[in-house]
Amino acid sequence: MSACATAPSPPSSGGGGALVGSEWRLEDLLGGGIIDRSHLTLTLAKDGSAAGSGGCNRYFGTWTQTGDKLTIGKMGSTMMACAPSLMEQEGKYLKALESASAYSFTADGALLIATAAGPLKFRKD
Repeated sequence: MSACATAPSPPSSGGGGALVGSEWRLEDLLGGGIIDRSHLTLTLAKDGSAAGSGGCNRYFGTWTQTGDKLTIGKMGSTMMACAPSLMEQEGKYLKALESASAYSFTADGALLIATAAGPLKFRKD
């Protein structure tokens, strides 16, 4: 499928430089924490691609940013099976991530992404 896809436009540079390049590790999912020792990540690349681990599967997609507004496109993922609780958490995470609308940083450097379902809180890995 990717052979037919066009490359995404690079995100605009409205201060989103701090978002780019680092691997962000999910610390809190919608205000409810995450399963102990699960490893959910997000990396936003300069070319507009997004990728990471959902705790079970690798995922990939696109993103754009203008000012403090953040949009993350529909994610594709690998199809490995894991424990039902991890699969449920991963589904909730990806669904929330795809509804991202804005981002901000806390005073101690955590990344907060506002989504339709609630906040996602990340730290640099």
